[in-house]
Amino acid sequence: MKNFTSLVARRYLKISRRDLFFTWISVLSIVGIAIGVAAMIVVLSVINGFEEELRQRFLAANAHVLAYRFPSGIENYASWANKITRDFKDEVKGVSPFVHYETMARGDSSMHSILMRGIHPRQREKVQSLAGLIEPAQALDLLQQEMTQPRGEPQIIIGKGLLRLLGGKIGGLVQLISPHKKSFSQYKNFKVVGVYNSGLKHYDNRVGIVNLHTAQQFFGMGKRVTGVEIGLRTPSDSRLIATRMRATYALSIKEWQSFNRPLFEAMKQERAVISVIVALVALVAIFNIFTTLFVSVSQKLRDISILKSLGATNRQINAIFLQQGCLIGLFGSFFGVVVALLASAFLRRYKIIDLPDIYLLAELPVRFDLRVYAAVCGVSILCCLIAGLYPAQIATRTSPLEILRNRDI
Repeated sequence: MKNFTSLVARRYLKISRRDLFFTWISVLSIVGIAIGVAAMIVVLSVINGFEEELRQRFLAANAHVLAYRFPSGIENYASWANKITRDFKDEVKGVSPFVHYETMARGDSSMHSILMRGIHPRQREKVQSLAGLIEPAQALDLLQQEMTQPRGEPQIIIGKGLLRLLGGKIGGLVQLISPHKKSFSQYKNFKVVGVYNSGLKHYDNRVGIVNLHTAQQFFGMGKRVTGVEIGLRTPSDSRLIATRMRATYALSIKEWQSFNRPLFEAMKQERAVISVIVALVALVAIFNIFTTLFVSVSQKLRDISILKSLGATNRQINAIFLQQGCLIGLFGSFFGVVVALLASAFLRRYKIIDLPDIYLLAELPVRFDLRVYAAVCGVSILCCLIAGLYPAQIATRTSPLEILRNRDI
């Protein structure tokens, strides 16, 4: 039975001069499914790629958990680091002190706000490596050396976007204002030794990194620090661990997911809305399949009557038109996947779309995810099968005697 129904279903989809109209609407149905599948896959690939890229860059640019007091700071950070490491020895891989303050920086002819980060480079590497975000790579080593051997102007690593806005360059000088000074007319020179490039405009246009001792001195903090950065062995557990830390320590605790939570929540809503809009394209194509099969049943009434007269059962007739819908879905999904792969590869290779600052990333990312391709194709084929149910039911209700009585064979 399976070979018989498959043979007839394929035969009905073949190009025929006698049924040229039906052939064209079948082709248009396949094209519609292909467009819908391709559009859905590309949209989901871009949205998932955007979210994944943001998560990876946030992880690279931020510690997994922050424990801090702002603006007062904490004394004796080493004891806090030891306590956290001892209490969470199985979860924590490293703890490092930090100083965060916002001030103003001046370049050749412009002034911009700058978020100063004072870090202990060697300890910070145990929390989360910054090596891949800084050029040249030895800039962090220079900050580490400066902690024990300060000389000349203090050194700073500046965000790529901020350095461009200030009109500065590596080896040049920028001037910063210390917020704790009574007079804002005096600037302190800092030597630029590196560029921070996280790929996130929100950070690259604001961040300046100095060593911990320089930040403490510049902001008049003495031996205090803003808090400690905590690196976890499993970053995805940060919310659970942060909750446990809030119940244990008299500190403000913040996990990396909360740094830009509104952004990720907005992305989820956008994914749902855009998916519904793009799905309308596929629904139109599925309606075309319903129309195609309905026309097919109308045109094949004589064939159906002959098949029934030769002993074909209602189940076999039903299977013929369901398989016809499934074949349309398969062909449409196949061509849709091919188009989606080509479009995604093109967007990934040629960065033709520049994103505005509100999206944080400079370029449009695309993620190839086999699950997205399989899910979209599976839903598409399922919908094509559903679209074929009613026409198939009509075909099974055909009375051979009635049709043969009213038609010439």
